[in-house]
Amino acid sequence: MKRIYKQTFALVVVLAAAGCGENPFACSPGLPLAAPAAPVAAKPAPSPLAPVQRTVLESKPITITGINFKTNSSQLISHDIAVLDQVADFAHKHDTAVLAVNGYCSKTGSYAYNQKLSTQRAQSVAHYLVDHGVAASRIVTKGHSYLDPVATNSTPQGRFLNQRVNINSSIQVPKSVQ
Repeated sequence: MKRIYKQTFALVVVLAAAGCGENPFACSPGLPLAAPAAPVAAKPAPSPLAPVQRTVLESKPITITGINFKTNSSQLISHDIAVLDQVADFAHKHDTAVLAVNGYCSKTGSYAYNQKLSTQRAQSVAHYLVDHGVAASRIVTKGHSYLDPVATNSTPQGRFLNQRVNINSSIQVPKSVQ
């Protein structure tokens, strides 16, 4: 056992003589000593980034009104033509917009009769738009009978206002956000 201690002591002396200093087990003989590591300077905190502004598309709903009909009729009135020409222009300008054409009636007659008439009114408007270059695939028609009145049905003026077509659509408009 004394022999192992003597050999270990001899090895330590040899390594110390080879320049391994205080810790003879930290280096190998014949290799240069590593320089002590320099202290690492702390990096400064990054400055805050300025907000980035970008543009996204936002959906904007559009409702077009002012298309009215005479009692028991789905035939367009002359003043409706100017409104429908504006709708056709809108559709050409916004070529991805889908037009939801909704027909309504006043509450004269049965629900079933007014349902059929309100559908015919919506189809009358759709035919006009198709004849003026709007693709039929971009138009959805629906009749609502006498549901959802905008005026009273007890006066001729109120009934006229309820005998209508509204066109709903949605367009994509640019919006800046951060």
